Amino acid sequence: MNPRQWGLGDRRRLATRDYPAGVRALVDARQGGRFCVECRALGIVTPPDEPLQLDHKQPLSEGGDNHHLNLQWACRAHNCARGARKLAAPRRPTWARRRARRPEEA
Repeated sequence: MNPRQWGLGDRRRLATRDYPAGVRALVDARQGGRFCVECRALGIVTPPDEPLQLDHKQPLSEGGDNHHLNLQWACRAHNCARGARKLAAPRRPTWARRRARRPEEA
């Protein structure tokens, strides 16, 4: 199936690895790379050990689907914290709050 049409009307919950490579490539191209959009909006860089996941802009529970136009990349912390809520102002993820509490290592 054509990656541009894949997932249209499909409301199954899928792991990031289960999306076809063509769909992931379309999300990358539209977004301009593979990074957490919420971290970028906050002006912070997602650490390399924080996995990125495909996040639904409109949650599946609110009628969203797996079409590439409804997907964006998010770090696991942002994706899990948002849950089934719609897009809102991003908050600092837990890994960034923990890092800010640690004293600077010299």
